Amino acid sequence: MTQSKDDPSRTLPMEDAAALGKAVRHRLLEEKKPFLVVVAGDDVGARFRIAGSSVVGRDPDCAVSLRDAGVSWRHVRLDLRDGDVWVVDLGSTNGTMLNDQKVAESKMQAGDKLFVASTALRLDWLDALDVEFHDELERLLSIDDLTGLYSKRRFDTEGAGLVGTALAGGGTVGVLMMDLDGVKRINDAHGHAFGAHAIAESGAVIGRTIASRGIATRWGGDEFSAILPGLDLDATEALAWEIVRAIAAHSFEHEGIRLTPGISVGVACGPEHGESLESLQRWADEALYRAKRAGKGRVSL
Repeated sequence: MTQSKDDPSRTLPMEDAAALGKAVRHRLLEEKKPFLVVVAGDDVGARFRIAGSSVVGRDPDCAVSLRDAGVSWRHVRLDLRDGDVWVVDLGSTNGTMLNDQKVAESKMQAGDKLFVASTALRLDWLDALDVEFHDELERLLSIDDLTGLYSKRRFDTEGAGLVGTALAGGGTVGVLMMDLDGVKRINDAHGHAFGAHAIAESGAVIGRTIASRGIATRWGGDEFSAILPGLDLDATEALAWEIVRAIAAHSFEHEGIRLTPGISVGVACGPEHGESLESLQRWADEALYRAKRAGKGRVSL
């Protein structure tokens, strides 16, 4: 019996396998590059490329920006010198530890751990395949499969920094808490696959409506949240109404059945309603409950 080209049981011809193996080996032989990987602390899992001189600190402009409150604004510098990575403490308040030794300046080896306050960073030398693997892993951890929005993990990681940066310069930041209306009705009438379709489509609509003005996540179930750096209260409320109208105008059709979910939105804006992500989300969440009680499909401040 002749095997078709697309038959999964078909063995790859040797010439094709050799070419594929050569390409993989070529990627493996490419020059490895140094990265710092956060292995403990608020930013665990974050990965930063070390190129030239890279400063570690709480300053959002640092090449390695950390949320750890015990880290100095500009804590330590990593220099790439003749292919080696050197660590140079910048007069930090709490000092810098390389493995188990406090250092002012020292060369790092692959696998060494750098301790700054309660954050630990490991030096890894990665080739192109390693980088692609970590990028794909980060994508899987960062994106909500159902909606295509940020995962809650990534949203929480970036959100506090976005709020802090926006307010530190005397600016404003809007926060939205959103809840779909009618998903239980859809689930009861048609099944959970239809409710999941409504949630997925709503997430896509929210993402397109917000676009470059901020970041959004599926908070859980049929709830969403967004952070909007630079928007004042009026602009945040206006965007909330844009989302309500966009959901109302969207065609939610699944397997020939038209679905009609709505959305209610609670609005908060810093600094007047709070100066942290948590306090702004609490304010917006309370406003969301008011919107729901007012009849749904509403925006409340």
